[in-house]
Order: sequence, then C-alpha cells, then structure tokens
Amino acid sequence: MPDVVVVGAGPAGLVIARLLQRAGVSFTVLERKSRAELGAQPRAGLIEYRTVELLRKVGLADTDLEFTTENGRMEFRTPAGSMLLDYGLLTGRRPNYIYPQHLLVGRLYDALAAEGADVQFGQPAVAVRQSRDRAVVSLADGSEIECHAVVGAEGSHSVVAPAITGARTSDELLPVRMLAVVAAAPPLENHTIYAPHPRGFAGQMRRGPAQTRYYLEVPRTDAAREWPERRIREELSVRLDVGGELSDVRFDAPAFVDFRTKVLDPMQQGRLFVAGDAAHLITSAGGKGMNLAIQDAVELAHGLIDRFGSFGDGRRLRAYTSTRLPAIWRTQAFSNWFLRVLMAGLRDGVEPAGAVPGGFMRGLGEGWVAALRDDPLLARWFAHAYAGVDPDAETVLGRSSG
Repeated sequence: MPDVVVVGAGPAGLVIARLLQRAGVSFTVLERKSRAELGAQPRAGLIEYRTVELLRKVGLADTDLEFTTENGRMEFRTPAGSMLLDYGLLTGRRPNYIYPQHLLVGRLYDALAAEGADVQFGQPAVAVRQSRDRAVVSLADGSEIECHAVVGAEGSHSVVAPAITGARTSDELLPVRMLAVVAAAPPLENHTIYAPHPRGFAGQMRRGPAQTRYYLEVPRTDAAREWPERRIREELSVRLDVGGELSDVRFDAPAFVDFRTKVLDPMQQGRLFVAGDAAHLITSAGGKGMNLAIQDAVELAHGLIDRFGSFGDGRRLRAYTSTRLPAIWRTQAFSNWFLRVLMAGLRDGVEPAGAVPGGFMRGLGEGWVAALRDDPLLARWFAHAYAGVDPDAETVLGRSSG
C-alpha cells in the first residue's frame, strides 16, 4: 500500500511525486491521459523568479529542470503607440523564465521514470473515499488502490476536490473569452506583447525559439467555425500592428479559453488534499496558474514528507491550507487587476450599451499603460508582482545595499 496516491501528472502532481521519491516516501501517480497526450502542446509557459528560487531550494532547479531562457521585458501596444517595460531591470535583474508546461512535465516524468517511479498513464480515477485509517481511490476499470493520503492534482475537473466535504468554493465566470493558437514560428519580438485594442485584446507569449502562443479576445458566443486560420491571422495582424509579418505563419491547436476564477477553502480534509487547478483557478493574465500549482506542490510535499517520511507530528501538513491561501488570494488579486488593464471592456468583446465605441473602456486601458510608463512607483510594484519577486525595502525604495 503506497503512502500517497497522486491523481494527475501535471506540474503540481509531478513536483510532489519527485520530492516524495527523493525523500523515500512511497507513492503512485495516476494520470487519465496517455504519455503522448500529456506533452502534446505548449500551454502555460511563464515561471516566476520566486518559483525558480523555490525549486532551486528543494533541489529540482539546475538538476531535473534547467531555467535558462529569461524573460525580462514586455511591450504594451495600443492604437496610441507602444511602451516597452524592462521589468527585469526594475527588479534588480531578477526576471521570470520561459519554460513551456509540456516540456516541464516531460523532464519531471523522465527523472521519475529513471528511478523506477510508479506513474500510470491512461488510468483515470473516478472516485475517492476515506476512513479513519486509510483512503481509497477507485479506478475506471473497477479496481481500487488503498493508501494513507490522496492528492488531487488533476485540474479543474478533480474527483478529489468534491470529496472534501463542507469546503467553501469562491468562484466567478468572467465575461471574457480568448482564442488561443500556437504558431510554429519564432516570436515577432523577443519579449511578451500585450495589445489592448478597441477590437479586443491580442497577445504574444513566447514558448521557445520556434514556437509562439497567441491570444485573441473574442465574443463568448462565437463558435470555432467563425475563426478560420485566415481570420485569426488578419485579427492578430491588426491588433498587434505587425503588417504582413504573420503572412506565412501557420496557426495550430486553436482553443477557446474561458476565464473562470475559483478558490477552494479548505484545500484538505483528513487524508485528502488538493493542489493547483483542483484547488483554485486563476485568469491567465500574468501567467500565474502554473506557478501557484508548483508552489502548492512544494509546500504539500514537505508536509507529506514530514508526516510519512521523517515521521514528524504532522503539523506542517495540517497547516497546508492556512499556509497557502494568503499567497493564493494575493495572486488572484494581481491577476484580476491586470486582466482589467488588458481587456477592452469585459463585456463579451464589445462596449457596454450606450457607450461611445472604443471610448471609455479603451481610455481606461490606455490610462493604465500611461501610468505604468510615467509613474516609477507603480512600475516598480508591477515589475515585482509580474516577475514574482518578493521585494525587500532597498529594492522597493530604489536604494543600493552598499
């Protein structure tokens, strides 16, 4: 009987598994997708400075995972002009990093498999229950696995989260939809581009030297057939103001992304725990979702190791929710604010009734961009929040430490 069953082989699940493996705690990982499906397309890809430092502290950075592609600049493009923000400079050369999710989980799985980890692909968990002395995971084939603890790290459709009885869920479906596509081509610029536009937001997110992810804000009522590749190319060209630079670029894997936020409280009950999207959803503004998942995973792994590895008193594991929720809510607050800087109107891609087209909401977006350009204190705060740097007094006040 394994000590821990981890449901889900995404970033959170595999970080937990790898840390358990290195501490000698027995575990099984269950993943409903095949190995090929799990690493098919780039999704999230921005890793905070604090996340890298955390992974370095626990021995996963510079070993299993190497963070070498820095991202320290972003550009805001509006019809009124563009503004380049060097947030890496504002944080004292502490940038965030580009590391596509599918590559990250691939590297973690390879490290686990090299040491004989029990990771089962194509094995969906369908139910979870617990008693005083054990937990039981039911599988789709009718079999069951008994264990001492279950971690739900299988995303927003978790089977573990509903088994945490009495939990409060704070959630909201925002009136925003994005169309995300992957281009098999280098980025237009070697930095992130955010483009608030009267026709809707557009964005360029780097995913590697020959792969780029683009976003378009679209009405929530639109269907996939209304967005053929030609229209996607035309809208990106207009909103990003790039002329014919995308003429020969092929766009693959179009997918609608609806913006939902959620926080589950508590994130644990008895022998059941949740991490990542199973515990909370966050908008993609700022690229914080995978970071929260990894940060959850490190904290939860430490608690599980303390309880089942070093045979501690379980105090850290019992405090998992209270330790993580303050950081989760702070990150939700930043992401929610940044979304409103970027979006044209938060009204299904159109202005509120009676508004002058491209008027008030466009003015708000351009006002925030101008404030980031002209207000050093706001720019410094934003740089630290975006890059995921915990500022000290000297950094915030712009004083040198010497």
